[in-house]
Amino acid sequence: MASEDMPRPSASSGGGWLGKADTWAGVATIVLALAVIYVSFEYGLGRGGRIGPGYVPLVIGLLLLGLGVLLVARAGRSVDLLDTDIAWRQVGLVTVGIVAFALLLDRAGMIVAILATVLIAAPAAYGNTLVSTLISGVALAAFSWCLFVYFLKISIPVWWF
Repeated sequence: MASEDMPRPSASSGGGWLGKADTWAGVATIVLALAVIYVSFEYGLGRGGRIGPGYVPLVIGLLLLGLGVLLVARAGRSVDLLDTDIAWRQVGLVTVGIVAFALLLDRAGMIVAILATVLIAAPAAYGNTLVSTLISGVALAAFSWCLFVYFLKISIPVWWF
């Protein structure tokens, strides 16, 4: 029997809080928030009339901490069980796309690297057609050129020649 044909167990039969997706999303968010808060203390917070560079990361960290706590609290009422199936094909396509970008950026240029990455990773999402993939690739390449080369004046090889 294929895994798609097997019925999913109800949330009440799953391993309590530890079997809920919201619990683990909340724990991961809390860990990230604590890391952001810790790093923000290495910068000066400033004073009342003049905030320092650590103020914004501290506020973002506190907001993330609150979100993480809300996610963990929501897990008690959630019925979504943790899905442990890994889509290996999609993970592989995206990973190969990223590696292709890294290998092609210096050799073929930014435009070719972006187009290759989009073409390689596009089958990872359902419903992509060749036309929509090409439109996405061209739009992303044009946006990247405008942002990094034209506006920010970053020296990135655009073409192989």
